[in-house]
Parts: sequence; structure tokens; C-alpha cells
Amino acid sequence: MKTIGFIGTGLIGNPMARRLLTQGFHLKAHDYNPQSLQSVLDAGAEPVQGPADFQDTDAVLIVVNNMDQVNEVILGEKGLVPAWKDGPMPIVVIMSTVSPEDVKRLSERLPPGQPRLLDAPMSGGPILAEQGKLAVMVGGPEEEFSQVLPVFEALGERVYHMGPLGSGEAIKLVNNMIGITSFMIVPEAIALGVEYGLTVDRMVEIINASSGQTFVTENWPMFSLWLQAALQEDDPFGAREALFTTGRKDLETAKKWASSQEYATPILERVIDGLATMDSKFLLDRIRSILEQGKGA
Repeated sequence: MKTIGFIGTGLIGNPMARRLLTQGFHLKAHDYNPQSLQSVLDAGAEPVQGPADFQDTDAVLIVVNNMDQVNEVILGEKGLVPAWKDGPMPIVVIMSTVSPEDVKRLSERLPPGQPRLLDAPMSGGPILAEQGKLAVMVGGPEEEFSQVLPVFEALGERVYHMGPLGSGEAIKLVNNMIGITSFMIVPEAIALGVEYGLTVDRMVEIINASSGQTFVTENWPMFSLWLQAALQEDDPFGAREALFTTGRKDLETAKKWASSQEYATPILERVIDGLATMDSKFLLDRIRSILEQGKGA
């Protein structure tokens, strides 16, 4: 598996695409935003006009923002399925964070066996994507998983086959319910310690030896870079978008999925409400206090 189609070179897709190029894959890339696509083309990807131009690829990775965009890429007027000419289609891998029920509904709308689908959302963010250190969670048939495994291993140091189609999205949403919530509370808690006079590094050291340890505190140097990006005007890692837009979208997707299972999530709903009403400047000021005062306190 050497020729890969790649759709969606945004916040996380861009470093993923560039990572695949460094690992020897031939990439055909597409994004409606020419600015986000350009750095991938500069790194060696071949540009294509749209989903219809992936005839000779082994797999097509879809890294778009939501399920409407996934459906458009696969079933839209210029999507993969309507535009396909003849012969077997490549394996299509949905790497966006969407509802497992939506993925299964999509599979029911496809022609029999065409295309073969996997869902494979990932966790880790842009910095780990550049390093090939994502966690990749895959749902779908074993045969297709095995065929695409070299691609997953190029992107992530931890690859998990979770089970049937939709299983990857299910565990990703479970993870994000926990991860995004902790993402938001850690800066607030650390800022409180800074206000009292504690140093950031000392707090992180003790938290990591205690019950408050999270992905954020465990990877504090990387997270600090990410926080610094959130304060920059050009925001090179898309940190503000991840905090205030993508994170909330993922939690709302988890809520929708839970509702479809008739499963109550009252704490999740309160977190979503808090994000919806939060003043972004307030959180950014908290982040600034950590970065500017923490180490000197």
C-alpha cells in the first residue's frame, strides 16, 4: 500500500499528510482551502481536483470536520461513489471524529461492497501528528484493517483495532469526553495555584505523582507550546480553534451519540453549556497567567 488519497489538510490533516510523505508514501491530496493544502503540496504531494480523482489509490483517508462533510466527500455529486468509473474502489478510511451511528448509517447507503469502509479517528493533536506519535483507533473488518495497517503505523505509535465498523469512533468519543473536559480544567486549576504563589513546574511534578495526572500534565512541555500558540495572533497549531470550536463540536457529537442510545449524560451536558457560555478572553487570560507568571512565582 503505497499510493494514498488524502482529503482534508486542515488543523490535524496537514501534519498527518506531511508525515505520510516523510514515510515514503505517494500522496494525492485535496482540500477546498488552497492555503492549507499548499504546505502539503510543497512537501511533495500530488494535487487533485476532488474526490473523483483517486482512481489509482490504495486507500483514501478522510480528515474533514464533520459528518456532513464526510457524506459529501463519499456520496455528494462530485464524491467518491458517484464519480467512480469502474473497477474496485480503494479502502475509504474515515478519520474524522463523528458519531459511530452516523458511520454505520453511511455504510448502509453505499453500493454493496463499494467502497470498503474503516473508521479510524486519532488522538494526540498536531504536534504528535508531525512526529508520527498519534493514537489511532480503528473500527471495521480485520482484512481491511490489516491492509491499511502500514499507513496507521506511519501515523501513530499506538494503533488499536477496536472491532466492527463504528467501534473506533465510539472509543474516540469516550476518550474525548474525558480528554476535552480535563483539557479545560487543567489551565483553570494551574492558574489558581499560580495566583496563590505556587510554581507551575512544581505543581505539574506533584500532579503527575498524584491522582490529578492527565494527558495534559503528563505532556506538559508539549502542552505549554500549544498554550503559547493559543496566545499568538497567527495561532500556528490552531489551538484556539481546538479549544473553542472543535472540542465543543466533539462533545456535542458525543452527546448526540449518547442520546441515540437513550443514555443520559448530565455532566457532559454541563461541560458543553460551560463551553458555550465561556468568555474566550477569560480562558486566554488564565493561560497567559500560567505562561507569564508561573515559572517566576
